[in-house]
Amino acid sequence: MNHILMALDFSENSPEVEKVGYALASKINASVTLITIINKYIDYVPMDTGQVFENYWEARKDIALKLMEEVKYRHTDVSTELISFIGDPKEDIIDLSVKKHTTFIVMGTHGRTGVSHLVMGSTAEYIIRHSQIPIIVVPLNSKPH
Repeated sequence: MNHILMALDFSENSPEVEKVGYALASKINASVTLITIINKYIDYVPMDTGQVFENYWEARKDIALKLMEEVKYRHTDVSTELISFIGDPKEDIIDLSVKKHTTFIVMGTHGRTGVSHLVMGSTAEYIIRHSQIPIIVVPLNSKPH
């Protein structure tokens, strides 16, 4: 059976990544693993959810799982597994795609530029260069040049 690993970061491009990934899953009769990896190299301050967490990392994981559950609920016709953990998105997406016998990786570009791009690098670019699995990259900027 076909399997899609869809990486969502819940940035402004995530709805388009979701749309493309689930359209592909429906067309090729694929299951989906939704993944959100909380980047261990970036400090986050989570939004106030009214819940008390031991640390910010656990709060981010909880928020990510809730957002992924909403995505899964919108696509009940496709078998979907949810995974969220703290790690390095660049390496972990590649590793998980191999472990899950993924047919395609679907992800978006974040659109960082300038210094933040140099410091953090591009996750999509790294995965394109290092993955042995076909990747569908949904661009953030879809306006024609």
